[in-house]
Amino acid sequence: MYFENTSFAFAFEFHNLALFMGWTLAILIAVFALAIIYKMWKGHIDLSYLIAGDDGAASLSRFQFLIFTFVIALSLFLIIVNTPTGPAFPDIPNSILALLGISGGSYVASKGVDVSAPAKTTTTIVSPNDPPKDPTVITEKVEPKSVE
Repeated sequence: MYFENTSFAFAFEFHNLALFMGWTLAILIAVFALAIIYKMWKGHIDLSYLIAGDDGAASLSRFQFLIFTFVIALSLFLIIVNTPTGPAFPDIPNSILALLGISGGSYVASKGVDVSAPAKTTTTIVSPNDPPKDPTVITEKVEPKSVE
């Protein structure tokens, strides 16, 4: 396309480049997401420890951080897609960032508590056996029976 004003032409080309790169990045991320979902579906990716702590038990702070992150990410995506002027990055309220920060902070605090907790040790007490006893000898006297 030919423009008499070269600065307008540059802005138009830059906008197309930015749009192309945005779509390329979105498609690439979608392909990676589909590959990960497929591997999870087939059982190649184990999610059993996604919200588990070091000891294997479920961690409330990990679960809270996971849910808050997904809720905020989905909400932000819906806000971006549903803006009347077209997709644009909205202003994120400080309260949402504070909630996400509190959730992340609770996760970090729980990790700090886990690390500073004394290590769980198992003590096994073994008592020695009684000393062996002298063998018991039983002597039977067997006499032949008389034939009468």
